[in-house]
Amino acid sequence: MTEYSIQQLSEQTSLPRRTIHFYVQQGLMPPPEGAGVGTRYFDKHLMCLRLITLLKRGGYRLDEIRARLQGMNETEMSMLILDLDVPAAPAPVFLPTSQPFAHYGLPAGMTLIVPASLNSAERQKLAELLKAVSEIFSE
Repeated sequence: MTEYSIQQLSEQTSLPRRTIHFYVQQGLMPPPEGAGVGTRYFDKHLMCLRLITLLKRGGYRLDEIRARLQGMNETEMSMLILDLDVPAAPAPVFLPTSQPFAHYGLPAGMTLIVPASLNSAERQKLAELLKAVSEIFSE
């Protein structure tokens, strides 16, 4: 079981120490063990802080987060972190219109736009990509 100081938690989560203390006071995470210089935090505290950050990013209020985290064990927290920590979609790229493009309709209302001048190797890779996308969305 890994032990953390308040400073280490702050560094790993990019949250100020004051915010971590506030979350403990508000019952969003369990209190640390010990007091003063001997205060120790553990993996469950680190997971709580990561979950709080992810849930806040998802628009949850602190009272909703408290209710959601109450009674969760570390395995449940880990699974929720995996569910919530999905990387953000890349920003759309706007292409110049001087070059002709081919448009491919994809599932879920998406469109793949590629240059019309692909060589044969690139067209083969495009066919594989379209097949893979189709399989992913049919699952």
